[in-house]
Amino acid sequence: MRVTYTTYSAPAWPLERHLAVAAELGCDGLELRNLDGQPIDPAMPEDRRTAIVDAVADAGLEICVVGSGSRFAFPCAADRRQAVEEAVAFVQLADAWDAPIVRVFGGNYDPGPSDDEVNGWVAEALREVAVAADTYGIRIALETHDAFSTGQRARRVLDLADHTGIGVVWDFAHPVRHGETVDQTWDLIHRDVIHVHFKDMKLTGGGRDGWESVGPGEGDLPLADMVSRLVQAHYDGYISTEWEGRDPDGADDPTAMLRAHTASIRDLIATARER
Repeated sequence: MRVTYTTYSAPAWPLERHLAVAAELGCDGLELRNLDGQPIDPAMPEDRRTAIVDAVADAGLEICVVGSGSRFAFPCAADRRQAVEEAVAFVQLADAWDAPIVRVFGGNYDPGPSDDEVNGWVAEALREVAVAADTYGIRIALETHDAFSTGQRARRVLDLADHTGIGVVWDFAHPVRHGETVDQTWDLIHRDVIHVHFKDMKLTGGGRDGWESVGPGEGDLPLADMVSRLVQAHYDGYISTEWEGRDPDGADDPTAMLRAHTASIRDLIATARER
């Protein structure tokens, strides 16, 4: 199991700062989502693409995941078509960066269509993106997030999409926030997990839906159980800190929190291996 963090945890940092912190933390790679206060854009100039991948390689790291913001739960077919095209552009960016995975979301949607209908929309879009990604040997990872936060919902979409190039980003927090037990989530998605977002949250009544981001081991998530399941399953992908307790604009310095999360991940892995 390899350790990293997503640049979403410190969105205002330039790449050079991320590379320095990743080296300090002993990361094996870097999950790219934000740089210099902006999300990664596949329309960036070619020289910028090259400069990023060259700098990462010079630091002895790899780009393990390209974090797109693509979402597919749109009732309008034209909007879904645009989202598919955007996701395919991220696939092409991932290919230029030798990144094996592109993260996507199912998304949220307004009341009206049935869950089954929306599942069908998302599955169809995912399948189309995954077919395009096959050309590059890249996999598409649906995150347990938004309306698709539970393992149950992700499982339904994956079964409908029926494509081996689609996997899951297991975000530790969101299934629990939506009332699903770790047993339930794991049973439903464990064979398809290809990336993991590590975090802890506490049910305080504040924050998002009453949950607030806290330091590792300070919240209500059974982190030891979650990491132990990955170890026992011989999961060999990345486990990536996603720190959401930061300033929304990235005006603070989350280095200490990234350090704490990384140390916690390694401690939990070591403990699980000793059992």
